[in-house]
Amino acid sequence: MGAGASASVTKHVVIPFPPGPTVYLTSTGFVSETQWTRFIQVILQRRGVLKVEDCLRNVSRELLVEKYKSELRQLKVLYINDASYHRPTEMMVKGRSGDGKVGQNGNLGRGPGTWFFWDQGLEDLMGIPRENIKMIQLLEKPWLFNRPGRDANYDASAPDVADLDPADEEAYCKALKLTQDAYDAAYDALKESEPKVGAGQAGGSLPGCPESGLSCADELAEISTKLNKKYAEALDKWCTENIDGADIIVGQGGEVVMLNMAWQANQAIAERVVRAVRTNRSVYAGLSASTMVCAKSMEMTGEIQPGWIEAFAADKKYLSNNQFDPNDLDEEGIKSNVLGALPLLEAPIAMRPHYSDSWADQVLEKNLLAEKEFEKETGIDIPDDLVRNSNDGCEVACELLSFVSKFAKDQDRPIFVPIRNGKCIEVTTHFKSNKLYERYRVID
Repeated sequence: MGAGASASVTKHVVIPFPPGPTVYLTSTGFVSETQWTRFIQVILQRRGVLKVEDCLRNVSRELLVEKYKSELRQLKVLYINDASYHRPTEMMVKGRSGDGKVGQNGNLGRGPGTWFFWDQGLEDLMGIPRENIKMIQLLEKPWLFNRPGRDANYDASAPDVADLDPADEEAYCKALKLTQDAYDAAYDALKESEPKVGAGQAGGSLPGCPESGLSCADELAEISTKLNKKYAEALDKWCTENIDGADIIVGQGGEVVMLNMAWQANQAIAERVVRAVRTNRSVYAGLSASTMVCAKSMEMTGEIQPGWIEAFAADKKYLSNNQFDPNDLDEEGIKSNVLGALPLLEAPIAMRPHYSDSWADQVLEKNLLAEKEFEKETGIDIPDDLVRNSNDGCEVACELLSFVSKFAKDQDRPIFVPIRNGKCIEVTTHFKSNKLYERYRVID
């Protein structure tokens, strides 16, 4: 058979689809036709409607969107957007402006200088109606509080909780405002003043420091957890409709520490999201910060400013015992204050989105430490080239992570996976002999 014939056969091969729970990790969202096509095929296959002839590698996104438009228009999406909560509204609105389509003319979003936003991408490139996409921010507790909505942040909510005590809402809003005051002081997004290191920290007197002596994150997590328990019926009702009923759950990028704080303070919601994905009800797709909070560690990022962990990372006592075991919380390898608070992934993974060569030495150093621990505890040698080249790109790092995930039991030190802008990792999960296995695969 000639080379041309071989290429033709490969081009028309039927591609395998994930048999179980699936998560997508990205730096900048889906930015290639290949990534969008794969995602659409997976969603349609999960719904049992994808025809055999549309399982080929050479099928186009446009063909799928047109052929299955009635099916795609039925999809329900939960869009979690807390990573931008503390940023100025005008900044976020500007990032979403434009009258084009997502990805046109080399733009990430709908126009020059815009960013990728999941709701716009899903609407423009998959044909999912905007009314089927519920944009929320956990910090506004849409299961509990009636809110009018906020441009570029969250949609209006009206749970109309009959027995809601106004004093509870007032106390929560006061704690939430402290995190905003601390953020504004610790990191001036508009560059109008010098950052105040120590804002929001325990026992301090700078903006955002609670009178209780707690950090602003602990103050928020304390009352948030209390209200989630007190109004558990309202929370369960909202989760059943919006999480269990979602075909797709997506998370936006932004401030990773602030997003992780939102998940730390709302572990009851995190448990429901993890359950929905693990039981194969929903597919999760993350972007930058929303990718990092799924991992074991979110520490390797240039976005963590001095004093932020002390102010905006809640105590480990607020983390759910259903999701974090003693090995996670023993402070060995990964400190509890940088654990990803939405633990969708079991493998000892740490993410480095927006990766560039300047991070290569640090990634390699971290992965050599992980290799040393793995080989000592398991007695299994990792192929040298897997570790040596793991800082070169996410393909090799994913291969290394899949290997470690298969054999490790109590790995403390994570494998750092560098994700360059434009890359996407598909994580598929299966269970065997009561053990969860994950496979990490790069989609360009």
